[in-house]
Formats: sequence, structure tokens, C-alpha cells
Amino acid sequence: MKAIARLLPALLCCVLSPRLGHAVDFAAHGYYRLRGSALQDLDTQRPSTLANTNDRFGLIQYNQMRLRVEPTLKVNDFLSLHTQFDILDNLTFGSQATKQLEVLSPVVGTITLPAGAGSLSVVGSEAGENRSLNVRRAWIDIFTPIGKLRAGRQPSHWGLGIFQNDGNHRQGDFGDTADRVMFLTQQAIGTDGALTVGALWDIAFEAQRDPRIGGLGTAIRDNGQDTNQYALVAFYEEPRFAVGAYGGLRRRDGSTGTTTTATDINGVTQAAGIDGDTLMYFLDAYGRVKIDPHHKVAFEYVRLGGKISTGVALNAIPFTGLAAPGIIQLPAKQDLAVNLAAVEAEGTYDWGGEWKLQGGFAEGDATPLSQRITQFGFRPDYNLGLLLFHHPLGTSPTLRNGTTGATLTGGVPITGNFINNAFYGGATYLHRLDIRRAIRSANEFKVGGRVITAWAHKPPVSLNFAEILGNANMPSIESRGKWYGVEFDLVAEARFFDHLFTSLEAGYLWPGSAYNIDVGLIDPGSIVATMPYDKANPAYGGRLTLSLEF
Repeated sequence: MKAIARLLPALLCCVLSPRLGHAVDFAAHGYYRLRGSALQDLDTQRPSTLANTNDRFGLIQYNQMRLRVEPTLKVNDFLSLHTQFDILDNLTFGSQATKQLEVLSPVVGTITLPAGAGSLSVVGSEAGENRSLNVRRAWIDIFTPIGKLRAGRQPSHWGLGIFQNDGNHRQGDFGDTADRVMFLTQQAIGTDGALTVGALWDIAFEAQRDPRIGGLGTAIRDNGQDTNQYALVAFYEEPRFAVGAYGGLRRRDGSTGTTTTATDINGVTQAAGIDGDTLMYFLDAYGRVKIDPHHKVAFEYVRLGGKISTGVALNAIPFTGLAAPGIIQLPAKQDLAVNLAAVEAEGTYDWGGEWKLQGGFAEGDATPLSQRITQFGFRPDYNLGLLLFHHPLGTSPTLRNGTTGATLTGGVPITGNFINNAFYGGATYLHRLDIRRAIRSANEFKVGGRVITAWAHKPPVSLNFAEILGNANMPSIESRGKWYGVEFDLVAEARFFDHLFTSLEAGYLWPGSAYNIDVGLIDPGSIVATMPYDKANPAYGGRLTLSLEF
């Protein structure tokens, strides 16, 4: 062993020796990011005189850090090795756990869902987590005379990032990662155009989960379940415009008839959710147009279809007469029909102004246990603002036993931390100011604001327990409001000493009718207590980001 220990440094010196016929280039870029957040009344409820208040919490304050390092080893012009490490990955101050703050999907109970159309996030999950060090990605690029071969655990991004988002922007937290083999080849067309085509093969992670969607990303089976994805990509680009499509199939050979798991009302994990095969397709079209040097427009449309064996199961609901644990489950091979779309327009000007308009649509599902799955949502790293669709907001009506007052279900967020069940629109304006005379170290300084609003295209809460349970005596509820409200953000961004980026954001959400406790209740068996109207209150918060980029 001592001989090996002496030999390894010698081998390393030989590899890096300048006497070799070629040079080996090594670089390590990344950032160290500190963030402090303070958020008030994300549940849009406050203490009241009601017998059973809907208020769940008030102030949430936390600080977090991340050191991201991206070492790259270029062996020569044909071979390169790329890696990405996150140290103290979004670690909350005062804690040694690398888990993200977990939130719930805006449905009653917990839904378990095996691998869907896109690879799920890795941060804080069993895939790649080693306490304070997250070995996130490692892949190799091989340049051949006919194209580029990339293989390994690599970032996955396409278009605007509503379906595949690598999370590599400044405020990114998660990022889609794929265990992938990809080959791309490019052909020049005309004087300034190029057509890129390629093929991809993905293998889903084992036991991965998306911690920000705690109800929709619980552990999937290992690769013995044979979850594979096959895709093709074609992209034409020239300086004035670009257009392309990314599409393919996801196949999973499940154990038909077996079960996944769900958690009952007492927190006990139970076998539930019927497993089966999955064969679904996805198509993601993207395009952008550069109108002139100052203006450009981009769009993205995603369609998911086919059949997916979800293993879906809902938490136990302890209504009178239900046998414990009372977990509700769907049969295998559910129809999948999802549409997602986004458009962005932006402009920048020499006199310092820059603006951006955003709009889009994400299909939701008012009835979580319907036979047709339409709820998917944008990727969590596609951010509109500080609050709306970035943090879980609102409080769904809490169903309580009409006799004992015991909580039956409900009391979870109306909207999750991803764009879902919404038509949305937003506008941002920032103005560049030259403050170098006052602060010589300031390389760049911007101030401005954002405004965002959204509407649900289906009722945010619609639960017909009579239909779900096949019992006409059970209640049904449906929210009356669909407007999510309007959010106003103030933003200040600056860069100091060439490498120190900082931003200060403050947001205020004036909640719309979707967040009011205002539902229609049909209760033929008089099982649940009445739910009095409770108007939503504003939510607000701030975030300070300090990032040393290198």
C-alpha cells in the first residue's frame, strides 16, 4: 500500500507534465452564494376569532449557503471531462442536513408518482447526496469528425426551461439532471445557418425525489423497473432566428399488479398504488426571433401524452365508515394529457432601460384522482417572481368532523412552488445606473420592479369524495374563486469588484379570490362541519443574495 501511495503522485505528475506531446488544461469555475429570506403569511391567513382558525404560520426566516465548483479537464481538442460539485448545498444556517425545505403539492394528501416525462431534480435527494457534498454531475465530451458524443450524468436544458431546466442561473436551486448518452451532429446551411440533429438515451435515477414537490416526487423503483427514455432533437439556428423540437418516448416495464407505497393518516407507510407499464410521449417545440439588436421574442410549447402507470395513492381520509387505513388508489395505465406553453419578449437599450414580458399556461387538475392526468407544472427553476409560483401559497379549506371537530383533511397550500393550473402574465423593468463616481467598486447597478398576475383555468380546490369513494353519502367541495391575485416586486441588483454579485428583492402579494376560504359544500350525510368564509390576507417577504462568482 505504501508503494501505491508513493506511485500515485508520480503518475499524476506524469499526466500533467509539460513534456507530454499535448497540454492538459484545467479550470474550475463556480460561485459561493449566501442568501437570507424572510417571508410573512405565505398561508395568506392570520389568527382570527373563528372557532377553528385557518391560520397555519406567520413569519418564516432562514439563511442558506452553497459553494458550487465546476472543474473541467480538457485533455486535448477532442476529449474533455466536466464535473459539478455542490458543497454545503443550500445548507440552512444552524443545520448540518443538506435537505431542502420540503413543501407539499397543492392537493389533499400525498400522491406518489413514478418517473414522469422529465428527469426530476437531484438536490437534497438520495441520488448524489453525501451530507455536505453533493456530487451532482460528471460527464465526458468526445469530439469526432462527424459530431459530439456526450455521456454521463449531465445537465438537461431545452428552450425557455419550462420542461427541462438545468438550474444553472444565478438563483437556480435544483436543475434537471439526466444519466444520458447523447450524440449531436451539425451541418452548416448557407452562409450563417446551422442545423443540429441528435439522439438521446436517458436512464432514470434510482430512488430520486424532488424535495420541493414532496407529494409528487417520492421514491421510484430501481433500474430493474427499466425506466428508459429515448429522444430525438433537431434545431436550426442563425443570427436572426432559431427553431427546433425535442421529443421522444418514455417506457417503463413495471411490475403489473404490485403496489407502491403511501402514508396513512397516522404517518404509517402502507402498500398502496397499483403499479404497471408506462408508455408515454413528449414533444417540446421552441423558437426565438431577434427582431433587431434591441428586441427579441421566444416561445416554447410542450405536449405530454400516452399512458402512465402512476401507482397513485391518496393519504388516508378518516371519514366515518371507512376501514383503516382508508387509502384511495387508482388503477394502472392512466391517460396522460398535459399542455404547457410560455412566451417571453424582451428589450434592452443603450440609455439603460431593459424590460421583459412573460406569459404562459400550465394545465392543472381540479380532481387529483381523476382517470386522466393533466397536472404536471413547469420545472421549479423557471421563476417568475419572489412569491407567486416560487413558494407554496394559500390554505385550502380544512374539513373537520361535524361532531368531534377532528381534522379530516385539507389545510394545505392552494398553489405550489411551480407554475401549475394557471394562465399567467408578468412584466419586469430594470434601469441601469452608473454609480461609479459614488462607489468606485460598483461595476454595474440596476433598479426596477416586477408585476405578476395569474388565473386558474380549473377550480384550485375541487374534491368530490362521493365520486372518489363511490359513496353517495360523502361530501364534495369546490372553491369559488380562480384569480390568484397580483404580486409587486422591487428589485435592486449590483456587481462589485468584478466578481461580487448582490441583489435585494422585496415582494408583496395582494391575494385574489382563489386564496379565500370560500367553497361550495355538498354534504348529504352531514359529515363535516360548516366552513365559514375567510378572506385571504396579503403575503410579503424579502430576499438578499450575495454571490462571489469565479
